Amino acid sequence: METYYDGQAWHNRVRRRGPLPGTYRSREAACEVGRHEARVRGVDHVVRRPDGSVAERNRYPRRSEEIPG
Repeated sequence: METYYDGQAWHNRVRRRGPLPGTYRSREAACEVGRHEARVRGVDHVVRRPDGSVAERNRYPRRSEEIPG
């Protein structure tokens, strides 16, 4: 999961799968959604600076109670 800036707004995307719906004015708002999606999916969340470099990386492994079924 990545949170990134495209020169106009902040967005989230799943690597190799494309962007998720939503456009955000602030990095914080986009990161909140990105963190939630990363937790649900049990994946890393990478936050990129406007220049594309990595600002932070967080790992969100799934907990057993979050796995459906």
